[in-house]
Parts: sequence; C-alpha cells; structure tokens
Amino acid sequence: MEDARQALKKLNMLMYVMFALIAVGAIMIVIGVMKGILALWIIGIVVMFLFLVFGVPLVWVRNSERRTNLRIAVFILGYDDCTIEMISGSCGISVEEAWGKVKWALNAGYLPGYVINGTHVCLAKLLDPNLQEHAVECPNCGASFTYVGKIGQCPYCGDYYPPQNRKN
Repeated sequence: MEDARQALKKLNMLMYVMFALIAVGAIMIVIGVMKGILALWIIGIVVMFLFLVFGVPLVWVRNSERRTNLRIAVFILGYDDCTIEMISGSCGISVEEAWGKVKWALNAGYLPGYVINGTHVCLAKLLDPNLQEHAVECPNCGASFTYVGKIGQCPYCGDYYPPQNRKN
C-alpha cells in the first residue's frame, strides 16, 4: 500500500513541476517579446504548448486513476468481506469499473490475503477453515488462547481444542 502512496506522491510532484514549467514558458514568451529575441519567444510558446496541452492533462488523469485505485484498496482493507456493489457505491464508480480496479489492486499486491469469491472480495482465510483464527477458552485449565486451523493446543496445559481432538 505504501508503494501506491509513493507513486501518487511522485505523480503529484511531476504535476507541480509541469505547472512550474508552464510559468517558465510564459516568462520566456514575455522576455522574448520585450527584448525582441525570437528564439526565446518560440521556445516559450513550445514549452507552454507541450506542458499545458499534453503534459498536465495526462498526469492529471493518471493521478485521478491512482487516487481511485488507492481509495478502493483502503476501503477493502477496512472489511474482511465486502461486495463489489459496496465498493462501487463507496467510490462512485460503476460495478464494471470497480471489478477492473479490484482486479488491478489484487494483481498489484495492494490487497494481501484477499481473494475474489463470486461477487465478494474477502480474506482468503474466511474461505479456508485451515486458515481461520479461533479465540477459545481451554476446557481443561480455563486459559484463553487463539489458534489457526481446525485443531488447537492450549499453550498452558497442552490440552487440545476442540476436545474431541485430544491425543491421549
């Protein structure tokens, strides 16, 4: 997730540099006209044209896409299980666009441990009982502990949980 934030910061910095170059182009035009330097005037026009017409809009669109992708990833990370309709509604995009962005976030590694299950995006451990974490109280000594999978062992007395899995 931090990679996405860093990429967004780089895009923002690039956009600020382009805005600054537009201002430099305007200054070049003014100086070129005032001093009668045709080359400076033409270079100023070219710089302004390139960055104003091509550069800034391209970076702006890319920045918007990254921001939406990051917003979707942050939304999903707030839930163990959510539907694609919840995601599209929270971000104000169509269901089809949300599917594309969710698949992108999964492939980019921004949603570790999540999988697509029908119309849901959920933690893989919710689908596989071998990965589920259980909080229990030991029937033998009364200690509270957690275990992952189908069988747990009390770290205090060594008894197995659930009780039918005891090894005598």
